[in-house]
Amino acid sequence: MPARKRMIITGVSSGIGLAVAAEALRLGWHVEGIGRNAPTLLTEHSRGAFTRCDLSDRASLKGLSLVSDQSFDLTVLVNNAGTLGPVKPSYKASWEEIDHCITLNTSSAMLLSAKFLSEVTGEKQIYFTGSGAAAFAIEGWSAYCASKAAVHMYAEVLAKEHPGNRIHAFMPGKVNTPMQAEIRATSTEDFPDVVHFVEEFESGNLVLPETVASTLLRVVEMEAEIPVIFSISNYTT
Repeated sequence: MPARKRMIITGVSSGIGLAVAAEALRLGWHVEGIGRNAPTLLTEHSRGAFTRCDLSDRASLKGLSLVSDQSFDLTVLVNNAGTLGPVKPSYKASWEEIDHCITLNTSSAMLLSAKFLSEVTGEKQIYFTGSGAAAFAIEGWSAYCASKAAVHMYAEVLAKEHPGNRIHAFMPGKVNTPMQAEIRATSTEDFPDVVHFVEEFESGNLVLPETVASTLLRVVEMEAEIPVIFSISNYTT
């Protein structure tokens, strides 16, 4: 692996993003978070940094610079920021709810990736936090399913357009994050399958964010060919 490594992570304040940041720092990476809330993990670490940016706001994202004043052999972008969006029958979802979900989960990741590829020099890799919901219709999750399906397809297209860069979307599974807590708090009227998610949590079947993080970092360092869309469970030891 290259000696000087930089990782840029969105959605870094909690859950998968925070766990990935912690694991990358442990392995010697320089880690930069992007988002609205700065974690002390980055602000208090000598190899950590944080840039405040509302990724759901076009002007804020447009003014963001990914250029570093340091030289790195490898820079990795992890597009992890996301929202569950409206959990309700699709006809009840408002324009504002749908727009915010698609903007944060899909449009911002697309625009940030384009900016990353044009501004960052050296070896580059891009990862998107995808979802099994991209290929499996879940009643009540119309915006989320659609946004993640778009993310998966964008990763496929980007990989064809930039064959010299490793570009992937990974499916983490059901992970014990604040989003899962949000899911469990929904009503059966809006989300008929909520009981299943409660049972998975109470049975201790949720994946730990730390497991996702360690697996993702392992994949980043792998020399073997990895599918553009892959499941974290396929590479977890």
